Amino acid sequence: MKQTYAPQMLKLMNLAGFGMAAWEPMSHNPEEPFIYKTVSVPFFDRNLKVLAQKLRPTCLVAHVRGVISDPSAKINIQNVHPFQYKGFKLAMAHNGDLADMDKIKFSLLESIKPEIARQMEGTTDSEWIYALLMSQVEDPTKDLELDEILPALESTLKIIKQVRKQQGIAVASWINLFICDGNDLVATRFTFDFGCYTDKIDEFGFGLADMSLWYTLGQDYGWHKDEWKLVGSAKKANSVIVASEPLSKDITNWTEVPEYSVLYVKSEGDYRQVKIADLDI
Repeated sequence: MKQTYAPQMLKLMNLAGFGMAAWEPMSHNPEEPFIYKTVSVPFFDRNLKVLAQKLRPTCLVAHVRGVISDPSAKINIQNVHPFQYKGFKLAMAHNGDLADMDKIKFSLLESIKPEIARQMEGTTDSEWIYALLMSQVEDPTKDLELDEILPALESTLKIIKQVRKQQGIAVASWINLFICDGNDLVATRFTFDFGCYTDKIDEFGFGLADMSLWYTLGQDYGWHKDEWKLVGSAKKANSVIVASEPLSKDITNWTEVPEYSVLYVKSEGDYRQVKIADLDI
């Protein structure tokens, strides 16, 4: 909730919508997430409060959307994250911005399967990335292993890199992705052309630092020492939180993911394991 109006590491309020995908084992069709999206700010959303009191998901992907103050910004449900096309196993949220999207999107379309392109409803760079990613998977409707997701992710980033080079684009673009199927999670901290900013990006604070990615492991999420946080042994962790920045004032249990890295969370019985690898794109 606080990420909407008081993010600590990015000078942008996230007032352009809220969305979540929640996987609940006891629900009907538990392999399919409950998806809720709204363009209302979450702290005024009574429906969200009721849902939060009733849902007991074992996996949750939540996203608050931020856009710069520009009349051209399109605020609608179709542009709210996370994205998940009908029948697909993977949901995806994006923290970042793909520069000069209008200039490169038709080149990206050449690498998007027609049957996937037909499902696109929004106008965001984020949904184009999702459609491109799903097009690198042989069958996005089947359960995917990490050794299928990671190559598809690398292929997606390489295609974007190639198109940016063809179009002569050398402006910073952040591609922090959160990809999840309800069991496993893959997240990236990646930037094209870090350090190269436009005046417009600097004006709104995007250019001050690379967009961060953090995680924390533990066993008990609750009210501890005057704030909500995850505590307990990381060695026998049954829970993990991955976020764009620490979500508690006490950051001693949080670990920052290095730049140009991919993080993946694997479920091993009742425990969660976090591994990090370099992204050499």
